Amino acid sequence: MSPAKIINSVLELENVSLGYDRVIYSAINASAKSGEMIAVVGANGMGKSTLLRSLSGILKYHGGIIKIDGENVSSYTPGQLSIKISYVPSQSPRTKNLSLFDMVAAGCYNRSNWLGIIDNQEREFVSSTIIKVGLTDYISRDSSMLSDGEFQRAAIARSLVQNSKIMLLDEPTAFLDIANRITTVKLLKEIASKEGKTIIFSTHDLLQAIKLCDKIWVMGHDSFIEGTPDELIEKRAFDKMFKDSSLKFDSELFTFL
Repeated sequence: MSPAKIINSVLELENVSLGYDRVIYSAINASAKSGEMIAVVGANGMGKSTLLRSLSGILKYHGGIIKIDGENVSSYTPGQLSIKISYVPSQSPRTKNLSLFDMVAAGCYNRSNWLGIIDNQEREFVSSTIIKVGLTDYISRDSSMLSDGEFQRAAIARSLVQNSKIMLLDEPTAFLDIANRITTVKLLKEIASKEGKTIIFSTHDLLQAIKLCDKIWVMGHDSFIEGTPDELIEKRAFDKMFKDSSLKFDSELFTFL
């Protein structure tokens, strides 16, 4: 009898290339473990959103291997994949006359019956998740009327209700004010550390990524680099984010000068 396979990473990328009708980014090698929060950074147009959409299964990738729990992602059915990975786009569509509860409950789609109805246990799970993200007072409110910050937390709650091991978020703080940016990223950090979820999100806020993330994936113009914030600062990896630019990363101020 062969020994059981030991899996250290929940997500592995081996020489992955991305794109639509042509390759736009290649040679991506990275991994993610349970409980890690990882930021994806890079200049506009480098493919951050394409990477997250490819990991989620929404887009096909051009080449390489993506493994989840040691198995090739192509071996999973859509239903199986929904248990492994959830995805929150940068702007989730708003639907009028849909209550916050029903919006979040839509994340139970992979466990509802054929009519889309969930049982009492699932309803309790939805309610407790809404409480977790701090939206208790809005549970019956029309979700389309929520503020940007409230709606983003509702979208995160819907992803949590899907109950996947890996949560992907495309620029979750892009349209938020400073207070809501901080609240949202701290919420994600708490989810990763307390629930063991793997959180991977794209962002332009490098300072916040350095201070709060376990790892950062840098989509540079010349190469893809992953590492802890300290490792990347030491390698001067952030200087490679912008092509032909005089901008240099200041390791004391955590910003570009």
